[in-house]
Amino acid sequence: MHPDTDDRRRFTTERAPTPGRLGFTLLELLMTIAVIGLLAGLLVPTLTKARVLARRAACQASLSAVGRAAALYQFDFGDYVPICWRNISDSFVNPWKSWRANLLPYAPGFAAFNCSAAKDTGVIGEVFHSAEEITGQDMLGTTNAGSYGVMYQHSLPSYTAPNHLGIVQRGHPAETCAFPTVPGVAWRNPANSVYVADAYLARGPVTYPSRSYKGFGTSAIVLPSDPEYVGLNVTRRFADRHAGTNCLFVDGRVKSYVTKDLDSMAPGDGNCVWDTD
Repeated sequence: MHPDTDDRRRFTTERAPTPGRLGFTLLELLMTIAVIGLLAGLLVPTLTKARVLARRAACQASLSAVGRAAALYQFDFGDYVPICWRNISDSFVNPWKSWRANLLPYAPGFAAFNCSAAKDTGVIGEVFHSAEEITGQDMLGTTNAGSYGVMYQHSLPSYTAPNHLGIVQRGHPAETCAFPTVPGVAWRNPANSVYVADAYLARGPVTYPSRSYKGFGTSAIVLPSDPEYVGLNVTRRFADRHAGTNCLFVDGRVKSYVTKDLDSMAPGDGNCVWDTD
């Protein structure tokens, strides 16, 4: 046999080299997808929690700025802090300005009165877009705006002051300009009393997290012990926007609480932080 014939037979019977693989098998693809899904399942809750905590921290920074503004106000006005929940019309004897309007000149800007997690509808509601929205709103327009509120409660019976009609009566945010921060006068223990906190205008049952009513805000918080806290068609409550409620105390401290715990406190209890007594 001719040598060339043997070579051709040998070359045709030998197995050709296998080219390099350029893709994945179906099993490998399924395993990769499963691993990615597992990692995503582990990371998403962590990222969500981090985002909530970041919003809470930003809110606390805003409330701290409000607290510093209140301290500067006290320096100018003899240890008083503004408490009125609305801008009262000039047609009254005492056209008090709201607590926000009074603190605005001492704050770094109008944004200090916005919670970072509040819903912005583009119009005045939970979020302010300018100083004019704080100072320009009159009467009821003031009360239904903002993401922070003062506690809507009477002072201790020993404290009386002129209301918007010029009548001296027990202090209340609806009619009184300011409360003194001296212990035992308006608050029994100001250092352990909430001055301003996350708030929202609500309708219907209490929910966690909060759901605001038609995007409106509020400038005050009804006491959780008051039947109006849950009984009214529309009411004002502690807001649960960032897995809790941030509270600014009269002494300037800021602390976060589980909203349900705030709602469960009772007046007169040593652990209650939102009553004056």
